[in-house]
Amino acid sequence: MKWIELKNGDLINLDAVAVIIAGEKSNRVCYVAERETIAVEIFATHEQAECRMQQLKDLLLEK
Repeated sequence: MKWIELKNGDLINLDAVAVIIAGEKSNRVCYVAERETIAVEIFATHEQAECRMQQLKDLLLEK
């Protein structure tokens, strides 16, 4: 299992996540399971949201 700590300190099990989406205008990163949103991180800027997405990509795509 891969767990990450969200910006607010909550932990999320990435094995339960089906899709991770970065909102282009909302500065949010959404973690979505099969039928519902599990968690949402809200950032002050779009750049911070993009940085978080890059961190997640690096973590999930590591070999």
